[in-house]
Amino acid sequence: MGFIFPWIFGFILYKKEPIIVLLIAPMGITIAFILNDLGSNYFWQFKPTFRDLSLSALPLNIGFYPVLSAFLIYFKVKKQINTILLLLCFTLFTTGFEGIGLVLGKVEYFNGWNIIGTFISYLIAYFIIYGYYRSLVKHHVLKD
Repeated sequence: MGFIFPWIFGFILYKKEPIIVLLIAPMGITIAFILNDLGSNYFWQFKPTFRDLSLSALPLNIGFYPVLSAFLIYFKVKKQINTILLLLCFTLFTTGFEGIGLVLGKVEYFNGWNIIGTFISYLIAYFIIYGYYRSLVKHHVLKD
């Protein structure tokens, strides 16, 4: 569910805006791996749990998070939505999605981690994605 379902929408976006998906999704994957590798060792764990803790997040790292990152930039470029509002909406959506996982027992927090920390980590991740997009614009790889 964390890989196939998001990439159905990712493929639709790819058909509309392939350059956004090709440039943004790999950065979304990179950020997801970094944050989830750190987090799964110290603050949270996705279910099912494997001996290699990072494997639990693999479908999300290569599916859900990069597709959302690509959609974030798509909406910024094509819909001209206020950046702060857009970042907050994506952060709230992703945090809410994880909150559902928490309630359903698919995510477990420990060492004092909580949903506010989750919100902040997603906000930071989306700010990094947005900063990467701005860098691509600055270097004339993407249009504003």
